[in-house]
Amino acid sequence: MEIGQNSAIARPKVALCGIRGIPACYGGFETFAEELCPRLVERGYEVVVYGRSHVISHSEPLYKGVELRLLPAPKHKYLETPVHTIRSFLDLWRRPVDCVLLCNAANSPFIPIARLRGIPV
Repeated sequence: MEIGQNSAIARPKVALCGIRGIPACYGGFETFAEELCPRLVERGYEVVVYGRSHVISHSEPLYKGVELRLLPAPKHKYLETPVHTIRSFLDLWRRPVDCVLLCNAANSPFIPIARLRGIPV
């Protein structure tokens, strides 16, 4: 679905969580996000990507039209991903979005946090 720039319809807002962030600097999920998110913006969507502040050095709040929300996460082999995902979902309680695209199956236990807020995941 393409949303016209001058359309009276509100632009759908999508959040992407569960990755290190964009621009891609590590793996497949990040590359996927870097390819997908600017294309969604081109089609009229508002897109916010949640990234880890110690991984992404991009200092601007936007990357190719995509809003970047960089949150802290512990540099820990087992805790970094789940802690960052929980922080991302808690941040979404204050920022309305139409849906969340969650990457990495390891993050699936946290889906109920978004669902409690009524956000489709």
